[in-house]
Amino acid sequence: MNECLVPIPKTSLEKLLKPVNRLTESCVLRVEGSKLFTICTSVDNSVILYAKTDLPMDVNSVKLNIINIKKFMTGLDCLGDDGDFKLLYNENNIVCKSINEATGENTHFKYHVVDDNIIKESTVNQESIAKLNFDTTFELPLSKIKQIMSAYSFSTDVNKIYFYTKDDAVYADIDDKTMQNIDNVSLQVSNAFQGEPINTPLSLKIEVFKNLATSKNPIKVKINNQFKVFIFQTQEDDNTELKYIISALVK
Repeated sequence: MNECLVPIPKTSLEKLLKPVNRLTESCVLRVEGSKLFTICTSVDNSVILYAKTDLPMDVNSVKLNIINIKKFMTGLDCLGDDGDFKLLYNENNIVCKSINEATGENTHFKYHVVDDNIIKESTVNQESIAKLNFDTTFELPLSKIKQIMSAYSFSTDVNKIYFYTKDDAVYADIDDKTMQNIDNVSLQVSNAFQGEPINTPLSLKIEVFKNLATSKNPIKVKINNQFKVFIFQTQEDDNTELKYIISALVK
């Protein structure tokens, strides 16, 4: 296979890989046209993450099987931030370069990828994600994410969050309604929503908010009532988008 240049800024690659690495140790990065993306799943299969970044031009389709994301990101750290970044893919390795024309520095590292089928990929694909219809949407400001995390620290005996609507606003209970005599918190998380009301509370494992708490932008929440599926969508920069896909708990 000939060497293939993937035209992605180092900052965008890092913004894509950091949240992926919080969910899993390995991933398959795919390049299709003008998009680089991955779909991965948490160890307990409770969270699916679709992470993608737009490229400035179309590129031949390639797969980058990264068995150790943390090690690859350590290599990116070695390059620093002062040079022009290039990512080149060969048949069994990735070469990342940083070239500083002003100083003449030329730093690079080579990372070997693994063969196909070694890394377990999510059974969900981007087409099925795109086909989902949403009945209810609302926005979570960063201040509300911080409140939820504080409530999580307060309600140490529970790991669930329940979403519901009341009086045209969206509320969240950090609670476990299957248990008695436990500390809990109820708070308004959005003063408006679009679409259908949530009359029966829908619950999730609250751990996903550990990932969302690192976002620098508000979170858009979309709910499919038919399948009881949530999508928490955030924009890391102009080109990089994350979608956390989570099924509601039965109780």
